[in-house]
Amino acid sequence: MKPIYEPREGRKMRILVLFSGGASALPFMVGGETYEVIGGISSSGSAPGLSRFRSLGIPAEAVDIKEFYAGRPLRDMRVREEYEKRLLSVMEERGWEPDVVACSGYMYILTPAFLRRFPHRVLNVHPADLSIEEGGRRKYTGLHAVRDQLEAGEKVTRSTVHVMIEEADQGPILVISPPLPVEGRSPEEQQELMKVKCDGPAYREALRLLSEGRFALDERGRVYVRKNGEWREGYVRMEG
Repeated sequence: MKPIYEPREGRKMRILVLFSGGASALPFMVGGETYEVIGGISSSGSAPGLSRFRSLGIPAEAVDIKEFYAGRPLRDMRVREEYEKRLLSVMEERGWEPDVVACSGYMYILTPAFLRRFPHRVLNVHPADLSIEEGGRRKYTGLHAVRDQLEAGEKVTRSTVHVMIEEADQGPILVISPPLPVEGRSPEEQQELMKVKCDGPAYREALRLLSEGRFALDERGRVYVRKNGEWREGYVRMEG
């Protein structure tokens, strides 16, 4: 078992944010005592999140993925690896040396090569409780997770911050957000409100605990949380 991040005396944990749209979790990532957002990279040159970064005084760059692909299929992962090399070169050019990469509405699968560059330190937030399983598999994964939850009759929704692995939405769970009652909303309305009520709070808590060295993984990818000086297997479930 090894801590995912070990605090370093005299400096905060450095976070680089990847996003494709509004980077809605960003306001919840700033202001931490033990961590800081050092920059962001958008996969779209027109992403509204770019102005959100500017308004907070945080540098951000755009590396437009569709321009990079230049008409080639976006599912071509060989091109994706070249695109991600460009992301890494931007980090190098800007002098960004992140301890953690946090995805906030980043809409593209990251390759194994990129994930290996930041082992167990690429995070994502997913708009569902990934601890819910059906038939031994996580039930609410994929792009339509909120719609699927409402159609299944779930009375509340939660968001999950997890460590990214090669298989989408299957990584180790760190934090599950407080619940948000459905209350008759459409999937689009529910997901929009979740950004503020679920995604953001869960990300803030995950970054706080991570920056304090309170998450660890064993060789099988199981999560441990340190509480009162003791490591215990499991994740953090927030309550409202």
